[in-house]
Amino acid sequence: MPLPRTALLLLLGTLAALWAPRQAEAAGGAIRFTVTVLEVSGNPGKVDPRAARLHALLKAKIRYESLKVLAVTRVSLKVDDIGQVRLPTGKSFRFRPIDAGPSGVLVAVDMQGTAQGDFRIPRGKPLILGGPSYKEGQLVVVLEAPA
Repeated sequence: MPLPRTALLLLLGTLAALWAPRQAEAAGGAIRFTVTVLEVSGNPGKVDPRAARLHALLKAKIRYESLKVLAVTRVSLKVDDIGQVRLPTGKSFRFRPIDAGPSGVLVAVDMQGTAQGDFRIPRGKPLILGGPSYKEGQLVVVLEAPA
């Protein structure tokens, strides 16, 4: 049985409303990313006050005694543009937004020698990636898109 005309129009309107923000962002709007490079270590130390918010997320997932912010980089990219951040090890962290929508951003990530893949970053939540060894600890890269 075919849908009544009003139900069909309502359905099409809802789909258009969901599709429009993604298309607008993907078509020309830049997506703002924040890349935070952290050093975590098992050696006794402090938690960098600049990392307090990330410490609250990480402390239950990663064991460490000290946490230090090494760099914070903000990058605006359009869909399919490539962002790159040089890590303290000399290697690169590269990322490319593939798709952006109301639920978040799908991004391709390549951290030389450590991690590679496509990940969805939900709006307002970070993507946390373990990185290579660094000094007496390990790098952690946090990629965030706006809420």
